[in-house]
Amino acid sequence: MRGLHHRLYIEFTVLALLLALGSPAQAQDVAARMNMIEYMVQERPVLANLITKAGLTPILSDAGPYTILAPPEAELKKLKDLPAVRLRAVLSGHILQGLYQEKDFKDGATIQTLAHTNIRVCRKKDYTLIDGMQIGHEPVEVKNGILHSLSGKLNL
Repeated sequence: MRGLHHRLYIEFTVLALLLALGSPAQAQDVAARMNMIEYMVQERPVLANLITKAGLTPILSDAGPYTILAPPEAELKKLKDLPAVRLRAVLSGHILQGLYQEKDFKDGATIQTLAHTNIRVCRKKDYTLIDGMQIGHEPVEVKNGILHSLSGKLNL
């Protein structure tokens, strides 16, 4: 475990340095070498803590690929007091099995989540909505998937 923390510390330091230099492409290269959990620990700590509490860490640590539709950290903070079982259901509803780039979300499509709920896609000219929540234009690709930021939490 200590080796993992040391490696995460080194990768975080490198990522911070690259961000300070102002090169998003290089920062993306660093993220691409991390798995979903490693990335979330560094960049989305509230999400990482909730994923751990929900017992989803083993799933998001394996080869995947997975697509995470991540609500903003402020929305996630509202979930911290949920029981682990309910939290697992909510967060699983934001995870898709497979790799989905924004262009892969087809207008009118219904996609099943890891929670076996369905989400609906609506494509507009300049953006994509998932159950009414807008997907950010800067996804983060990691070793075992991709993380899209959402404008809010999906209503599950």
